[in-house]
Amino acid sequence: MSSFLQKLKGKGIGVSEDHAVSSANLPAKSEIPSGVTQLPVDVEQGDTEITIYAQVPGTEIKDIDVSIEGDNDVITIQGTSRRPEDLMPHMGEGSLPINQGVQSKDEEHDGFTLEECAWGKFFRQIILPQEVDAAAAQAKVKDGVLVLHLPLKGHSANKMRMHVERVDSAT
Repeated sequence: MSSFLQKLKGKGIGVSEDHAVSSANLPAKSEIPSGVTQLPVDVEQGDTEITIYAQVPGTEIKDIDVSIEGDNDVITIQGTSRRPEDLMPHMGEGSLPINQGVQSKDEEHDGFTLEECAWGKFFRQIILPQEVDAAAAQAKVKDGVLVLHLPLKGHSANKMRMHVERVDSAT
């Protein structure tokens, strides 16, 4: 019997005692549009819920779209992260402007000595091991980390867009 973790890592695909899982059930790499970064996530499965963590620095809440699809067993996270222009020193004449976080592969950024951050559009789709209670699901952002709490239960074939709220630290 293959575990949920093995399925997430692409291992253990086959028929289990619980139900059949094939590679056709996994999101195809071709579903991610070109120029879009696959969002890395941490997934934790407990007895009553699945919790998903994703780093989303430079992303406004209005630019994050989280939805529950299928038979309430597919989570889609997508959005756009932008380099904070208001925190950048004013660039002199001849310097390249920041391109609203969306960077072409052909663009050269001579103004940067090292450029490793993934700015721009991101996407991730996760097939869960069982259905979640979409009405009780929560999405929160704190300090650039998106946390999804997905209670395990319920059945619905409707797509539901989740509300993402900011949780600021008390000072």
